[in-house]
Amino acid sequence: MNVWSLARKVAMHEPRSFILGWIGFIIFFCMPALSGWVLARSYDAIENRSPGFGWGVGQWVLFYLGSEFVRMAALHAGVIEWTKSWVHMESFLRVNMLTAQLSSGGPEAGQPVGSAGEAVTHFRDDTHDVAMFLDGVIDVSGGLAFTAVAGFVLGATNAPAAAILVLPLVVVAAGTRVLDGRIKAYRRADRAAAASVSGLVGDIMAGATTIKVNDAADSLLGRLAGLVRHRSHTAVRDNVLDEGVQAFSKGAADVGLGLVLLVSAGAIASGAFGVAQLALFTAYLGWLSFLPRMIGRLLARRKQAGVAFERMGLLVADQLAQNTVTPRQLPIESRQHRAVLDPKRPDRQPLDRLEVSNLSARYGNGAGLHAASFVIERGSFTVLSGPVGAGKSTLLRALLGLAWQAEVAGEIRWNGELVEDPAAFFVPPNAAFLSQVPQLVSDSVAENVSLGPVDDDALQTALAHAAIGADIAALPDGVDTLIGPRGLRLSGGQRQRLATARALVHRPELVVLDDLSSALDVETELALWTNLASAGMTVLAVSHRAVAFERADQVLRLDDGVLSVAVGVAPA
Repeated sequence: MNVWSLARKVAMHEPRSFILGWIGFIIFFCMPALSGWVLARSYDAIENRSPGFGWGVGQWVLFYLGSEFVRMAALHAGVIEWTKSWVHMESFLRVNMLTAQLSSGGPEAGQPVGSAGEAVTHFRDDTHDVAMFLDGVIDVSGGLAFTAVAGFVLGATNAPAAAILVLPLVVVAAGTRVLDGRIKAYRRADRAAAASVSGLVGDIMAGATTIKVNDAADSLLGRLAGLVRHRSHTAVRDNVLDEGVQAFSKGAADVGLGLVLLVSAGAIASGAFGVAQLALFTAYLGWLSFLPRMIGRLLARRKQAGVAFERMGLLVADQLAQNTVTPRQLPIESRQHRAVLDPKRPDRQPLDRLEVSNLSARYGNGAGLHAASFVIERGSFTVLSGPVGAGKSTLLRALLGLAWQAEVAGEIRWNGELVEDPAAFFVPPNAAFLSQVPQLVSDSVAENVSLGPVDDDALQTALAHAAIGADIAALPDGVDTLIGPRGLRLSGGQRQRLATARALVHRPELVVLDDLSSALDVETELALWTNLASAGMTVLAVSHRAVAFERADQVLRLDDGVLSVAVGVAPA
């Protein structure tokens, strides 16, 4: 992984703001070199030794004030542009990670994030570490520019003293190199501890009711306290090391300045240094300590940015983290309060026949699905049954390319054509999937069903097919009713049927339902199967109800990952 190359791509995502901010800070850092020189010339003018310019003291003072005005103006402009660049850089990384998490198949798809807490540390902390590294690049660039100008001016005054300025830089680089592994290890440990704390806090807030009725608050808070103590340890250790690097860099810079004064002491004592030269060195001394400190900070931040890219690479399924810097247009400065994007969907491929051959999905412990083969014809209703833990959900996820943690093998053919990337192919309008636990968002009924642009007729048809149209019509605002966090205002069966409507709204060629009957009564489930049959939809559904077996064209049964097929009959 080349951290410098990745960081450059992040910076050049929106080059205008980055370059303008960079130029602004370069000018800000370089102007003290000019101000110090002007100050020295002012003292020369006082002593009537102005070297050929013929300016009086007043003119040099005005020149000095003008240089300071330019410095402040450059700082103001640089801060504005750099802030814009900072927002772009962090948003750029976050959008690429989010795209990887939400992509169904294709080259951009990434592994699901482990927990909400882990997502927070990736999207907040890792992107911040990369931006801080680039912030350090700006500071070091300015320090280098100042040191180059100051070194030239001081070299003309006292060459040995100017040469010593390089020594602290060498010492800081060597010291940071020695701490390379420890800087990375401490940062990784702190980020992992932060993810654990954030994840448990999120779980506690989401399950507050369950915790209350089970009187489990003390137990969970005790566990949280343990995680917080561990996070405190890792955070203190990481920060102490970071501050230690800064203190070491500052100490090296101060030693370097002491050596400069030591080398110059003879000239000062002998009077070879006039008031102007002394004023010049005095003006530069404080700024000359800036570069070693910034280099020490930059080298430490580079290690931390490397850890951040490694962690983000896990989310985008790219060990080298190149997918984190995929070029992408961000409408950050758009005046629209809410952008409505038209999602890119694959072209509809009408289903005639789906053939699954020797489909396997094995987990690390050897469990999973073993060489399942079956055929689904257009317009048919296929029921998948079997005991708990037999592998029913694994079969559906392997078919759809969603079995992330399993080793999947076998062939899936759609109308005789091999499906190379199931996760990218089995999405609306080709297929739709309803998982065992429906996920709803805190928005209106319409937004939960459509998740994007869809016409009203398609929305109403989907609600009717999901046997929830009457329930929605009875709500105060109909399809515009806000359902609350995770569908809090709806019953369990209503949430299941609303999620079913989402699966049906784009009239997919294949509907895959995982244990829909778990939250439905028999009459509602019968109505749902009748509606889907009348709509001519092809259905693959997990169910244990006799009403589903009676309507099934074929029943697939799983036992310990082994599939058996019965056509037109229900299993005993």
